[in-house]
Amino acid sequence: MYLRQFSEHDAPEISSWFSSREESLLWGGRVFSWPIETAEIINRSHQKGIEYLTLSNGSDVLGFIELQHVSPDEMRLCRVAVSPKFRGQGMGKALVSLSLEEIKKRKQYQVVTLAVFNKNKTAHKCYKSLGFVAVDKGPKFKEFSGERWPLVQMETAL
Repeated sequence: MYLRQFSEHDAPEISSWFSSREESLLWGGRVFSWPIETAEIINRSHQKGIEYLTLSNGSDVLGFIELQHVSPDEMRLCRVAVSPKFRGQGMGKALVSLSLEEIKKRKQYQVVTLAVFNKNKTAHKCYKSLGFVAVDKGPKFKEFSGERWPLVQMETAL
C-alpha cells in the first residue's frame, strides 16, 4: 500500500463511492454537488493550494485525501474517503498515517488540522488514534437544508 498523486483517471472511481446525499455531505460538505460529478473533482484538483493523494495497492484506488495548504506552517486534511470495497480494513487509518508521513517529509509544516462531523464516529476514532486532539476553534457546525451538523475541529503537531 502506498500514496500516490491523484490522476484525473481516478475521479470516476472516487465519485462512485458515495451512494447518498448524506454520504456526499459527510465527505465533501458543500464543495461538491449531489450527485458528485467527476468534472467537479477534477476541477478542484487544479485549484491553487489544493493537493489530492490516493491510497493504492497497485491496481485499485483504496482511498482518497485532499491536502489544503492553509499557511506556510499549517496543512489541513479534507475529504478523506475510503472505497466502500475496502472499508472496515484499516484503510482510513493507513491513508491518514501515510499522509502525515508525507507532510512531515516536507519539513515545512508544524501542525496538521482537520474537521470531522460528530456523527462520523468511525472517522473521529481514527483521527484520535493517530494523535489528533479536539481544539476549541470554529466553525462548530455546518448547516445543510436547515439542519445543523455539529463539527469537531482537530489538530496534531508535527
